[in-house]
Amino acid sequence: MTTTADQKWGIKVFADMFGVTPRTIRFYEDKGLLTPKRESGVRVFSSRDRLRFEKIMRGKRMGFSLEDIRSVFDITDGVVTDRTEVLRRKKNFEAVVAGLAERRNDLDIMHSDMTELIQIADEALINEPETDNVADLAARYQAAFDPTTTGNPIDFMSGPMPDVTPNSQTST
Repeated sequence: MTTTADQKWGIKVFADMFGVTPRTIRFYEDKGLLTPKRESGVRVFSSRDRLRFEKIMRGKRMGFSLEDIRSVFDITDGVVTDRTEVLRRKKNFEAVVAGLAERRNDLDIMHSDMTELIQIADEALINEPETDNVADLAARYQAAFDPTTTGNPIDFMSGPMPDVTPNSQTST
């Protein structure tokens, strides 16, 4: 019986697992982020490579640069051992964690807003399946998210009015 830890994959199968091309895999290998073993000159990827590539892909989806990802791997791989450098990177990682917490909050809010928007659309489609009045629907969407709107469909396009006080002096 083969466990997941014992599994090995060639580059084509490995790439297919992640929905990327073999060229993408070679790119990350060239950058030093992946180091598959070679058997008879052929790349062979292990479970460790799979986990590592999952982390790379997750980091990329979250907007991290390859250098950001490498700085994490340098610590986890034991490349960086200098106490001062470890402390510097730790402080950077703490800032990243704080930023991720803020992004998580933003994602939670957006998730809630989009879920509400879907419910409004579903209700409109059920209650008024034949309507072509997109402006009214847009106004309802806007009203759900911005209590300051007047109900005028144009409010949806323009957003809330900025708080601007007129300047008493105008130049010509």
